[in-house]
Amino acid sequence: MLYFQGWGVRLVGFVYRSHMSQAYKKGIFWSFASAFLWSTTFISSRWLMKAGSVDSISLSLLRFLIGGIILLVLGVLFFRARIFSVSPMDMLKLAGLGLFGIVGMSVFLFAGQRTTTAINSSMIMQINPVMIMLGGLFIGEKISARQVVGIFMSLLGCFLVVNIISAKGFAYSPENMKGDFLVLLSAGCWAFYSVFGKNVVKRTGGYAATTWAMVFGALELLVLVGIISIFNFNYEYKLPVFASQWWVIIYLGIFPTAVAFFAWYEAMDKIDLSLLSVMQYLTPVFTIFMAFFMLGEKISLLNGIGIALVLTGVVFTSLKRKT
Repeated sequence: MLYFQGWGVRLVGFVYRSHMSQAYKKGIFWSFASAFLWSTTFISSRWLMKAGSVDSISLSLLRFLIGGIILLVLGVLFFRARIFSVSPMDMLKLAGLGLFGIVGMSVFLFAGQRTTTAINSSMIMQINPVMIMLGGLFIGEKISARQVVGIFMSLLGCFLVVNIISAKGFAYSPENMKGDFLVLLSAGCWAFYSVFGKNVVKRTGGYAATTWAMVFGALELLVLVGIISIFNFNYEYKLPVFASQWWVIIYLGIFPTAVAFFAWYEAMDKIDLSLLSVMQYLTPVFTIFMAFFMLGEKISLLNGIGIALVLTGVVFTSLKRKT
């Protein structure tokens, strides 16, 4: 365990001593921060869902509503010119990004998990960076052979980390096809959000783009709740009753949401989509480590090999050829 921690620290140090611009290093830092903060979502939401204290749609709504309000208030106080200089056309595009990256990603993921396994959901969501890499080709991103190797090396490592590939083989059941398709739609929504949000970020800046996408996403989730209520769909809403549960939801709204999404867009403005996408593979690695320390879960030899492959793939993808 300590070996893999020390190895990861040495890799990060190697990247920062390499010949990279300060902007590129900042992009790596922000992408690293977003991956870590998103990993805390799984620990926090597992605690909430296991207790049955809140339903999935209400949790999504509260999370993005808190995050959007925080970013909007801070923007009005400290970045007013940046927040309100967004053109009407970019506002419309950000509303569409919120529909895909906030509403579509979360709703399809939660809906799919009703009829498929957690392992299958993890497997399909880890295909997302490959979708982003391929989608980047449509906006002029170039992918080198080295980056392709690094991405698929991290993909293989991530499968080992989340136990999709284990000593028992490859875990998949055709009985879960409907749920798998919904999770695939979730991954596709996030890929669309990432690829087509890049140009908007270039024009508006990471903070403004993050804020408005999250605000629009929260409003669209409210509309979804209203539609479900009006048409009387068979869905049961449930809100927390204990203060400790509300504190966890507030944490989710601030750190893995407001801060993490801001970090994601800041990284998007400074590094290639291929590197940004592969950094997502660090999220399950961080989750494994937190589960080890906080929940007492064990890390197998295959998990350790997967962590090594993920870190190697990230560094392999991040290194740029000298001009």
